[in-house]
Amino acid sequence: MLLDPRYRVPPAPPADAGVAWLRASVPRFTDGPAHTRRRALVDRLLAGLPGLPDPGGDPTTALLLALGLPAGCRADVELVAGAYQPHAPQSAVADAAADRLVDRCGGRTEEAAARVCVLVQAHAAMQALLAQLRAGAPGPPVPVTRRVGPDGRTVEVDLAGAPFGAGPHACPGRALAEARAAAVPR
Repeated sequence: MLLDPRYRVPPAPPADAGVAWLRASVPRFTDGPAHTRRRALVDRLLAGLPGLPDPGGDPTTALLLALGLPAGCRADVELVAGAYQPHAPQSAVADAAADRLVDRCGGRTEEAAARVCVLVQAHAAMQALLAQLRAGAPGPPVPVTRRVGPDGRTVEVDLAGAPFGAGPHACPGRALAEARAAAVPR
């Protein structure tokens, strides 16, 4: 399904603020030309990252610093990551955190959304991946993803065989995640 163009990502409806605005502005929740354009922004951003510092082994803080943001933004990244998926619990606190991150990244532009997208998605995936490695049970950092089939039904796609996804929506941060995971003491 990840490679079948008939299966599309569930789209995020337009929104003016908060986590909903972020979802409506990132490649994760789009297909077609909007996805291609937004994905290119994320790919350029990741390609331009310097080597990540290792502030106490926390990949989120390292990524914040590499993006020129203060380590104090980590709490906002964590709040937004917890509400990023549409099926996750939503809150005004997470919306306010998303707005603060977007503002720090330049305001309501696709470039700012790309920066916050990288932070939020990397945080959620890296936390899951690191927990799995520490437990000695590696698996996909994101176990399932969703697609809308040709019949309009939403289906869950198991990522056990493709831990970083596949096709146009494959994880753009795979190299970053693998490098950080390799540095984790076993």
